[in-house]
Amino acid sequence: METISLTASLMGFAFIWYVTLIYPPAHRILRDIKTYRILFFFSMLLPILAIITFNNQMLHNRKETSFLSLYLLIFLLIYKYLDNYILKRNGRNLYFKIKYNSVWNDEESDEATSIEGWFQFILTIFPLLLCYFLKYIVLDVILENYF
Repeated sequence: METISLTASLMGFAFIWYVTLIYPPAHRILRDIKTYRILFFFSMLLPILAIITFNNQMLHNRKETSFLSLYLLIFLLIYKYLDNYILKRNGRNLYFKIKYNSVWNDEESDEATSIEGWFQFILTIFPLLLCYFLKYIVLDVILENYF
């Protein structure tokens, strides 16, 4: 069960890095409400699996990686918020820039504004930082001091 939780967390991690850095036009699948809901329910299942498999006898690095299960959920919540912000501001959906890639040519990427570039950066880094912050609070502060 622990391996399933870890594998699912790493799949969510890989999905986010693929969408934000490797092939940004792939984020268009999140605009489809059905696909977004499926991913959202899957991302809610990941922390539940991590909580079920969590025990105090686990290796410390396994305990830390169990907090990566929140990464996809945080990403999807922030993505929806930022997409709605751009929708209200510009009257269109959020566009991601293709930065370091000369292979793909995308019209949406050419129309992306600098604030959308910052949003893309935030969507890549901020959920990961928040996961590690929560890991620090729960594992290093609460569990170490009280249990």
